[in-house]
Amino acid sequence: MIRRLQLANFRNYANLKMDLGSQKKIVVLYGSNGAGKTNILEAISLMSESNGLRRARYDDMITVGTTGEQSWNATITVDGSEFSTSYVKKEKVCRRVHQVNGKTIKNLAEFAKENYILWLTYETDRLFVQSPANRRDFIDMLCAAWNRSHSEYLRNYEKLARERLDVLRKYRDREINEDISTWLSAIENKMADFGLRVANERVKLGKRLEECQLKNGAFPEFTNEMTKIPLDYAANQTIDTTLENYRSELKNRRQRDAITCMTTFGPNRSDWQVTHVQKKTAAALCSAGEQKMLLSGIFLAYVINGLKSDNRNLILLLDDVIAHLDGTHRSLLFDYLKMLVRKEPNKINIWLSGTDKALFEDLADDAEFCEIGRR
Repeated sequence: MIRRLQLANFRNYANLKMDLGSQKKIVVLYGSNGAGKTNILEAISLMSESNGLRRARYDDMITVGTTGEQSWNATITVDGSEFSTSYVKKEKVCRRVHQVNGKTIKNLAEFAKENYILWLTYETDRLFVQSPANRRDFIDMLCAAWNRSHSEYLRNYEKLARERLDVLRKYRDREINEDISTWLSAIENKMADFGLRVANERVKLGKRLEECQLKNGAFPEFTNEMTKIPLDYAANQTIDTTLENYRSELKNRRQRDAITCMTTFGPNRSDWQVTHVQKKTAAALCSAGEQKMLLSGIFLAYVINGLKSDNRNLILLLDDVIAHLDGTHRSLLFDYLKMLVRKEPNKINIWLSGTDKALFEDLADDAEFCEIGRR
């Protein structure tokens, strides 16, 4: 579990050092709005080598008023090892730098060997009525925790998509000659390969979510599917045929994509659709409370299943997720968290945030409480 957290020039923290004194696996951050609770959780989430739980620009994480070299750093100590991630912006050069025990490394794969991070935030409450991009981000977070290659597939796909669009924009008003067409075909061949990998991981995750869902009456039952995926599961469809059809579709859409400046076919257009089984209603049409319980049930089921099948340590970040939960459902959530910690004490570390310490009284015997904003 995380024993120490250090931040430098990160958000509202010019310099923060936090030592966790107890051996408790649950940490509750409480304090007034704007004190910096979410900033701490965001810093931890960056160890997943992503944009973090806010998906913010790295520049926006630099403490306001910082002069000279623009940079930030987040360092955590986990089970005796120190992991550090930094962002440095000097003149026109911007880069992420990672270290393990003071040694610079290419990426945070060393952290991912033994740990993975999942999160829910206050904003996630409205996931089912937000844009498809938000739902894809949520699914991709779960996919990446399940299959460590998923993030690489996605990064490669997005890089190739940008490269293709750059070429299409450049030659939008000119005839695409044979050499440019060959160049685009090479890009599209790789796009189709990585695009299918991304789509396939998302579909497999959807099936896994249904299989491991909590059918104990505490949370609504659900079905789910990924829509607008570039896959054809017809019995007579081979992977080679699917890839060829994908490539042909990309080629046929070159003019359309050049005009719209977007990739109009691929996993970047897919959506995650969830249905409340008992009500036979799409999640987006359910009440706000029902949506929250649907998502909480899906997330908890995934966490429970992951703890059984994954030998790594889970760092679970829950940012203000108890907002708008009534007392019954708040106690239900806390009961599940205590159950997770007691069943897998060496595999999970849970961080929660909220404004009112009293709301976490059910965790009094199981959590370490840290007041944020009092210096």
